[in-house]
Amino acid sequence: MSRRLPPAVLHAVLWLDYAVVMPAAAALSWRLALWWGRRRGDVMFWWRDVGRRATAANVARALGVAPAEARRIARASFRAQTCEEVETFFFPRLVPAVARDFVRVEGASHLERALARGQGAIVFSYHYGSMCLAMIALAELGHKVNVLARSIAEEENPLHPVVRRYAEGKVAALERFMDRPFILTSAPGAMLKVRRALKQGEILYILLSVPPDLARRRARVRFLGHPAEVPLGAEFIADTTGAPLVPFLVRRRSDGIGHVLEIGPEVPGPAAGPGALQRCIDDVEGRMAADPGQFFMWEYLASFWLDESHATSYEGAGAGIPSSPRPTIGG
Repeated sequence: MSRRLPPAVLHAVLWLDYAVVMPAAAALSWRLALWWGRRRGDVMFWWRDVGRRATAANVARALGVAPAEARRIARASFRAQTCEEVETFFFPRLVPAVARDFVRVEGASHLERALARGQGAIVFSYHYGSMCLAMIALAELGHKVNVLARSIAEEENPLHPVVRRYAEGKVAALERFMDRPFILTSAPGAMLKVRRALKQGEILYILLSVPPDLARRRARVRFLGHPAEVPLGAEFIADTTGAPLVPFLVRRRSDGIGHVLEIGPEVPGPAAGPGALQRCIDDVEGRMAADPGQFFMWEYLASFWLDESHATSYEGAGAGIPSSPRPTIGG
């Protein structure tokens, strides 16, 4: 049974967390803020019992692990997402020198080689770790980064008002780092902006693990070991522009504070033959296998897997303390 809070109480709890506790903790100490982030994850893991069970069941089915290990990974997944939210309040202090120390970049030469072809580059990943930090790290390296994302406007994205204000502040901060607005998938001329950016040798940031019901174009693939549908966006854009596909993953370092942005070699695109999207998926899943607990989307696999008789569904965000908003970045 899902635990529920009266709407007024829920609003007060969320406001206290997003508007007071997280920013205050981040201002005092990043270690304190991340400690609170882990505690937030633990509270969510305990409170959202339907989401907890869905996450653990889907982990077990995807990875073939025992129930105890599935529960450990599920708890880590909740913590990874809540810590990622806390880190939004670090953004004002991420001046270049701090940003370079906070996010160490490995494999930058792979991206440079791809960009040398003069067709820009599509950098892709999953909702894994503090993935938005890749936008900041790439911008700090001097790249022009364009993010393809879903709108967070009220009429298009059913977020709680408190969470919406948080998300608006986060997007605004990221846009300042990149010195350009997100490209919204629902906005007129979105593909024209994408093509123009790539033609000018810029980077397009996209996540593959967006629920397919949010996408206009979908493809059938094997996703976390099972037949699934995922958005076709990355392959479609690569096919129509010739832009190379470059994988990345943002992995939290063992010290719990900093991160590593791992950039991999270019994945063969559509010109190499059918299955470009599957090749991208296989690359990212191979990278995340060492620490699957940093993947956010375990709870939502019913949105992807075609055989939903074994994929446990996630609970709606209206029950009790809501989950964080459904992913909005990608296509």
